[in-house]
Amino acid sequence: MKNSLIASLLVLLMLGGCSKPPQTLQAQPPEVMVQPVVTQSTPLSTDIVAELKAFHEVELRSRVTGLVMKQAFEPGKQVKQGELLFVIDPRTLDEAVIDAQARLAESEAVLAKSRQDVERYKPLLPDNAIPRQTYDQAVAMEQQSMAVVQARRAALSKAKIDRSFAEVSSPVAGIIGLQQIEVGGLATAGQSVLATVSTIDPVYAYFSIPENEYIKFAKSRIAGETDSGAPIELILADGSTYGRSGQIDFADRALNSSTGTLTLRAKFANPDNLLRPGMNTRVRVTYSVAQNAIVIPQKAVTELLGKQFVAVIDAENKAQQRLIKTGVRVGDLWLIESGLNVGELIVVDGLQKARPGTIVKPVALPSSKSDQH
Repeated sequence: MKNSLIASLLVLLMLGGCSKPPQTLQAQPPEVMVQPVVTQSTPLSTDIVAELKAFHEVELRSRVTGLVMKQAFEPGKQVKQGELLFVIDPRTLDEAVIDAQARLAESEAVLAKSRQDVERYKPLLPDNAIPRQTYDQAVAMEQQSMAVVQARRAALSKAKIDRSFAEVSSPVAGIIGLQQIEVGGLATAGQSVLATVSTIDPVYAYFSIPENEYIKFAKSRIAGETDSGAPIELILADGSTYGRSGQIDFADRALNSSTGTLTLRAKFANPDNLLRPGMNTRVRVTYSVAQNAIVIPQKAVTELLGKQFVAVIDAENKAQQRLIKTGVRVGDLWLIESGLNVGELIVVDGLQKARPGTIVKPVALPSSKSDQH
């Protein structure tokens, strides 16, 4: 009977427990990062592939033929203008100078003899002590000797110039590259490149823009929306922006007929020698400034079937899908032409949580992130 009583009590407890309504956990709305739609003045720019070239780039070519006897520089280092770089075997050239000096001395001796004859014959003419023909011949010989002297002086000057070509100096100050001919190698006049010297402060960035971009830029400049001397930014291969802005200092006279592009050049100061010729970079050219423009992060925009949408949070924290029309890209931003109003909240991060009709918990995007745009 005791066991029956215990069993009855257990049944009553179980029935009492089943009579309680089940407890349910209310789901919290998902958090999404949002930012308000605002207007701002936005420079409109385009990034264009560019190639860096030296301000001055000189190929040092041998102007005489001979063996390279000496290399007086360290490759990759700075050299000064006029600094000796190479010495080419000068022995044949020295002999040519000595021979030219001897020929000049010989002709000067003949000239001196001719002048003496003229001076000796001239006083004898009034007394007819000598035939006129003899005097005329002496004068002609003097003139001929003078011409020979002039020619041999020129030959001596040329021999000395050729001798100076055996010592190759840098015509500009800059950084010299690797030697192309080793000591003991043969340099051929007018053909052999000994080394290359580049002046890399400043440097030039060459780039080409399509005809339609040029027209857009030119119209903006004519309308006064853009300054033709506006700074140009240089974007390096690692994505960073070079610390010094440049200026466009050259535009080609005509478009390239085969590519339909116009070549431009911008000059950048390079005191730290960070930039080197041949680097593939990009230049950022600002062609206009949009006033009171709406720009939003690219990651806030989704594309579906060729159309673009953003998630907008209404006053009840409910997500809505809004069709928008985008304009040009500005860095990592989209310029919005239509579809958004100032003050509306858009989802920047957490788009997968902000499905249409879903109630969300909007969290303001930190100012440090929103200010990056």
